Amino acid sequence: MNADIQIVQPGSCHDLSTVKVEHNAIGELCKEFPGHFFGMANPSPHLDSKIYIDEISRCVEELGFIAIKINTIACGVNPNSKSGRKAFDAARKYKVPVMVHTGSGVPFAGPVNIIELAKEYSDVKIIMAHCGEIVFANEAAAVFNLCSNVYGDTSWVPGYNIQNWIKKYGKRFMLGSDHADNLLTELTKIRTIGLTEDEQESILEKTSFEVFNIKKYK
Repeated sequence: MNADIQIVQPGSCHDLSTVKVEHNAIGELCKEFPGHFFGMANPSPHLDSKIYIDEISRCVEELGFIAIKINTIACGVNPNSKSGRKAFDAARKYKVPVMVHTGSGVPFAGPVNIIELAKEYSDVKIIMAHCGEIVFANEAAAVFNLCSNVYGDTSWVPGYNIQNWIKKYGKRFMLGSDHADNLLTELTKIRTIGLTEDEQESILEKTSFEVFNIKKYK
């Protein structure tokens, strides 16, 4: 039971110089282990617009990153604000998905904040990190019901919610660890909550390959 492909993002940094160091380190990791590690850009959306988009551009076009993260709690940003929308504009421009932290950190981390954005940016794939965690599971369900371009990261999500949602909203869920130390726990959860082999395969592999547009390394 292992994960041979991982998408890595830096911890949230509030200044450009620090996040560039972390982006560069991830870029080197991806270069050393091609096809096994992929990068997700995570500059602060509070940076100047040009600085923000230039760093996203560098990550995607030079480092080969495949997604953008907006950390609502760490950056104290409403995803629906002018600053938050930078991530969605960049995702549309570079044709990559955007991951949004949900759960702890209300009001900005409430899943309902995604609904308007998902409708406006219907051409952008959005990953709802943690699916609101257990506290905002009802909000997460409403998002999945209303927005077909929203996918779920299963980290910190109770097994019974995953069981129910994958049957109700389809194969729109993917394994997430949130932290390397939590990976085996999350893998075990998906393997032991009564999902079919097909449902497990979609969570552990197929959905993320589709959303992030990656192929298994041969």
